[in-house]
Amino acid sequence: MAYISSEVTKLLAEQAALEKALSEAREKEMRLALIEIVQKMREYDISLSELLGRRPGEQHAEVEPKYRDPVTGATWSGRGRVPHWIVGQDRNRFLVTSGAGLSTERQAPLFFETR
Repeated sequence: MAYISSEVTKLLAEQAALEKALSEAREKEMRLALIEIVQKMREYDISLSELLGRRPGEQHAEVEPKYRDPVTGATWSGRGRVPHWIVGQDRNRFLVTSGAGLSTERQAPLFFETR
């Protein structure tokens, strides 16, 4: 077992305390930012669809699955949280290879032109 001086031990404890305080401060700041965003959305009557760049009344297109679990048949579009059955594995093994073409839909722009 390696010897660690009391000074190093003290500094490591301080580092851990600072990292915890920094993490808590960032989380608090994020919550405050989210509250401010929601307040502005309400104040200006901005819908979530508009925030995502969709025009008012525009329908959200369904996204075809890009990956399929061969065991359960569960699918994933490649968006959002990664499912447990694909985490840490080569995603190419799970690509959907059916004749249906996969959509390569671009991300909606944050701001769109008004006509």
